[in-house]
Amino acid sequence: SFPNGGLRSTHCAAAFTTWDRSSPCFVMDKILRVPCAFVTHLGASIDDKIPLLRSNDALKREGLRMLRNIAIATDATEINSFLGWEQ
Repeated sequence: SFPNGGLRSTHCAAAFTTWDRSSPCFVMDKILRVPCAFVTHLGASIDDKIPLLRSNDALKREGLRMLRNIAIATDATEINSFLGWEQ
């Protein structure tokens, strides 16, 4: 059910928490904090982190493809993108 008292089918409420391995775990107030992302059972994003992670994956995949096609750093296995506060 919804917080406002409305009803929904149980299968529509399914969602999963997945560990975001791109962010480090940390301890705060003597509690281990594990960064997570939330996704539905159909793969739809529930939070703002999933689109960012998918974009990062696309940048890595296409960046490596571009490097292979222009014959620069063809042995590269990783591309890291950095996002500053100003973006």
